[in-house]
Amino acid sequence: MAEIVIAVAGKVSEYLVAPIGRQLGYLFCYRSYASKLRDKVQTLRAARNDQQITVDEATRRGDEIRPVVQDWLNRVDQITEEADALTRDDQNMSCLNGWCPNLISRYQLGREAYKKAQVIVGIQAARNFPDGISYTVLPRSATFKGYECFQSRDSTLNDIMDALRDDKTKLIGVCGMGGLGKTMLVKQLNKLGDTSCSPQISL
Repeated sequence: MAEIVIAVAGKVSEYLVAPIGRQLGYLFCYRSYASKLRDKVQTLRAARNDQQITVDEATRRGDEIRPVVQDWLNRVDQITEEADALTRDDQNMSCLNGWCPNLISRYQLGREAYKKAQVIVGIQAARNFPDGISYTVLPRSATFKGYECFQSRDSTLNDIMDALRDDKTKLIGVCGMGGLGKTMLVKQLNKLGDTSCSPQISL
């Protein structure tokens, strides 16, 4: 019987003491929570800047950025702005001209800093894009006189454009019987290609 009482008392104290200790930690360790939040924001910003480099490269190639990637970037911007606003005035935690510590403000800062740090951890873990950050889109409006758009030709155009964007590709040849539209296909590729980032296309 005594063992059961001890076990129950232990569980009760576990559920009561731990939350109370955490709440007191928000109050008395608010500077530590704010400092850890700043560190996590700095790490997250570095990850965002690194991700932005690959996004810019994909954009220059003419690719569309996947919505999940753009959403991740937006979430990073939002949480870092909120964290900056929260920790900006963490030194002003006193009232009555510094004679009395503002316990309510300290508690709120510690609690919010802890919560936002956990959100940042989740956002960092979400930086995983198994399908890549972008995808190729063939502009439908890029047509010119004499060129007829067929489904099979669209597929060929997409394959060639993907190959042109591959840095390992040195030369692509288009061959076939006369009158199949090889010249028109290459002209269309030349019009679709961005000369600032694609290899030179010659007839």
